[in-house]
Amino acid sequence: MAKKKRPDGVFRVELVGELDAHAAEAFALEVRRLVKRYAREVTDVRVETSTVKGKVLSP
Repeated sequence: MAKKKRPDGVFRVELVGELDAHAAEAFALEVRRLVKRYAREVTDVRVETSTVKGKVLSP
């Protein structure tokens, strides 16, 4: 499957971590707060979460 071409000036940052739903929501809120405060030229922020099916995470 071909990747969608992003317009100039659009960037994607991918962070991988073990977060429960509460931590993921807190992270998303913090990212939006930081962008609003320090990166006013950013017009859109999307935070997506996903799960890894079939993977057993060690404690």
